[in-house]
Amino acid sequence: MNKLIKKIESAAQKQDFWGVVSLRKDDETLIHQSYGFREKSNQVMNSTDTAFGLASGTKSFTSVAIGVLMDHKKLTLESTMLDLLGQKYSFIDPGATIKNLLEHTSGMYDYYDEETVEDFDNYRVEIPWCYLENPSDYWPLFTGKSPKFNPGKRFSYSNGGYVLLGIIIERISGMLYRDFMTKYVLEPSGMKNSGFYSFNDLPANTALGYTSVEGQLVSNIYHLPIRGGGDGGMYSTSDDIHRFWKAFLSGKILSKETLKGYLQSQVKISEKCDYSFGYYLPSSDSGTSLLMEGCDVGIGFKSKYILKENLTLTVISNKTEGEKEIFRILDEALN
Repeated sequence: MNKLIKKIESAAQKQDFWGVVSLRKDDETLIHQSYGFREKSNQVMNSTDTAFGLASGTKSFTSVAIGVLMDHKKLTLESTMLDLLGQKYSFIDPGATIKNLLEHTSGMYDYYDEETVEDFDNYRVEIPWCYLENPSDYWPLFTGKSPKFNPGKRFSYSNGGYVLLGIIIERISGMLYRDFMTKYVLEPSGMKNSGFYSFNDLPANTALGYTSVEGQLVSNIYHLPIRGGGDGGMYSTSDDIHRFWKAFLSGKILSKETLKGYLQSQVKISEKCDYSFGYYLPSSDSGTSLLMEGCDVGIGFKSKYILKENLTLTVISNKTEGEKEIFRILDEALN
């Protein structure tokens, strides 16, 4: 373990890593280190209990909220968009199902299509980011658009699909997306230091995200929606991520029957990786594992749970793609 720690320290210094690295077996902490600044201007350092943005890691939590609604008998995997939205819309086939949305096979129009976007760091939409506070605020971005393909044809990673799941959560529950997530996912997991915070009202000990512009590190506050909307925007700590894995996999959030679907492959992405409902299932010498990840301007996040060994690997960074090399080192050492 000391050799691995030294390797991580060397890599962190070489790349000027900002963030937190965590490795746990059951409840034993094997590695838990923080690096760099959470607020550059005032030279405030990250700590092991700093909260970071999760970007698309949020999708893994949104998917669990849909599972809660399934357990509440409010919808099923086969519920169609026509059933749930009450009418046909141009941007998605009315026969597309909740299952299609969860596994990225709906073929719906995507406001942020990662298959076609060329400049992720400077991507803009027709609505100013500061007005995107709830999933329903994204609706005008879908209006009048056309689907990419028929449901079930193939896997196509869809940010818009998870925004639509957020909209469905709000419509069915009668609650704000963020309130439903807090009550039914975060609180049952004991995630007291996690939430869907607004960029202009971040709580104490929350890291600002940074990206390089013309060689200078600048904040990401003008690059992303002001608050999480189903496909991204949640904040969490490495401790809370570990709490979530334990609660999720032990059946504290979902029924055992519903949980089974999240642990099984639903669609094959490549020879090395399958996808479940909001989770990647990578091939691994360590046995069955689940992975959630997110990357956006000023954010890098990966967390893997290796089931047979009860190991949690989490790397969170407040730099764009800052987590990649450190996570690779951790992952390779355990495989």
